Amino acid sequence: MNNLEAIRKEIKRLHDTSKEEYIREWFFEGHVCIVASYAREIAEQEGADAEACELAALFHDVARCWGVEKDPELMEESLKRAEGIMKKHGYAKKKIQMVREAILNHSCNDELPVTDEGKVLATADAMAHLMTDFYFILPFHGWLKAADSYEGYKKWVAGKIGRDFNKKIFYRKQKALAKKRYEAFKTLFS
Repeated sequence: MNNLEAIRKEIKRLHDTSKEEYIREWFFEGHVCIVASYAREIAEQEGADAEACELAALFHDVARCWGVEKDPELMEESLKRAEGIMKKHGYAKKKIQMVREAILNHSCNDELPVTDEGKVLATADAMAHLMTDFYFILPFHGWLKAADSYEGYKKWVAGKIGRDFNKKIFYRKQKALAKKRYEAFKTLFS
């Protein structure tokens, strides 16, 4: 088994044993694996380091496994856990740093990613939000902690879809693929 596969299994185990129901029931297969798949595909198309992009995708929200939900703690803890797990699996400092830099600004809140791998991860994360049931599964099961009412949910989605489409997708091909879904979400949640 290679290092990447061993890390994938470890990340799955962390999700499977989380105290958080949505992490155990849905998050790994329903989000993390989808982000990883998009990340590898986009990295290969755009010439970024595909392994680093896939690792960054596997780790990008790993702190949720321990109940950490909000930035900056979510980001700090995810980066710390990613570094520790990668060291344990024998990754070199250069690859660890590449993964850290990819994860660091993938949410595109205050700063945009500057590395190719960071742009790939941000795009892959946005695609996983826009092209799946992401916006519906969280409130349906009561897993959305960012909003406590229907109006709060609509406001949260409107902000997130706007950031996902307008700030996080760095490549024309993915922007074109997501455009109809984005427009539909905008109409639905306005």
